[in-house]
Amino acid sequence: MEYIVGFLSAFVFLYLISYLQRKYNIFYEISLRHLKPSQSHIHNLIYLSSEPIKNNIKKTQSKVHDAKTNIKVIIMDNQAYWIKDNLFYTADMSIDGNVNKDTTRTVDTMNMNSVQLDKMMFIIDKLREEAFYDRGGSGN
Repeated sequence: MEYIVGFLSAFVFLYLISYLQRKYNIFYEISLRHLKPSQSHIHNLIYLSSEPIKNNIKKTQSKVHDAKTNIKVIIMDNQAYWIKDNLFYTADMSIDGNVNKDTTRTVDTMNMNSVQLDKMMFIIDKLREEAFYDRGGSGN
């Protein structure tokens, strides 16, 4: 019974504050302008999210140096493949997992069947991809 006076006074105080807020906006709420959904707004919402994000990769001195000094190699079916000076090379892999440099030869695509050509085209596509940051560094 002793708490009823505090409860009623708090209730009246909160009611008075809410009434004054509705009537006179005493807390100065900024009214947000509601956007009317237009055709261009809906178009931007739909098609902006479906476009792939293009990564603008900067050309730096270290990346140019890296491209000049390192060669991208793909190992498939116990063969190593790489491109150097616009020639497609292959070499056998040794037992310890290293490339046997004595078996290095250019790939002759003239005498291949269609299955072998498809395999070579796949390897060439993978070698020509611009795959930066594939050396496990700390980021950019």
